[in-house]
Amino acid sequence: MTGLVRTKALTFPTQDNQLAAKLHTCQNTIKARVIIAHGLFSSMASEKLTSLALFLCRAGCCVLQFDHSGCGDSTGDIRHTTLTSRKDEYLAAVDALPAGDAPLVYIGSSMGGTAAGMAADVIPPACSVHWSAPWDYFDLMKRISSQDDAPDLPLMPGDIVRHDMEGLLGRLRNACFIHGSEDEVVPVAQARRGHQLAREPKDLLIINRADHRISSPADQAEAFDHTLAWIKRFVSL
Repeated sequence: MTGLVRTKALTFPTQDNQLAAKLHTCQNTIKARVIIAHGLFSSMASEKLTSLALFLCRAGCCVLQFDHSGCGDSTGDIRHTTLTSRKDEYLAAVDALPAGDAPLVYIGSSMGGTAAGMAADVIPPACSVHWSAPWDYFDLMKRISSQDDAPDLPLMPGDIVRHDMEGLLGRLRNACFIHGSEDEVVPVAQARRGHQLAREPKDLLIINRADHRISSPADQAEAFDHTLAWIKRFVSL
């Protein structure tokens, strides 16, 4: 778990936008190629996700973080965000990874966790990890639309109906669900339902009293260790 991490900035195209990204590497021999996606209004500048990227990098992975369109340093308008666009951007990130035989690992936080699952339905990875991920977007949109500062996402309602999330979860395998018991944005029941529907092998970690962001350093450390342990079940690190 030691070594000098090298970080390289890059961009890659998706539809009409250029997505900003950073690639973390730590050694010449890459044992896994990992993608980490952020949540709806977050970015790859997230301290939590960057710390996770460096943690995994030191374990022998090359790790790609990126900004979805309209977020961070990427071009585009976040008002155009849909489940479909997030899935397509995740798959574009897969294409942006260094070529090689090292296994793929998909990770995402919140909506990034959903995007990771949708991408896995198209290009299956060795395994995936879904932090605080929503799977019922009718419920999620109802929740956030009732907020005083409700986001303006005009394309989401029409796109949500195009996706059968329970059917997708029923095809998902090698997936680990990590969720806080006190998640105030995405009810923990959604993680339990995702785990129930997913195929074996699968795993579920409910972190006691953790919030949606898993913001406590102790909770993050637990989630980091569990994420790495899950990856090691499928990848020789």
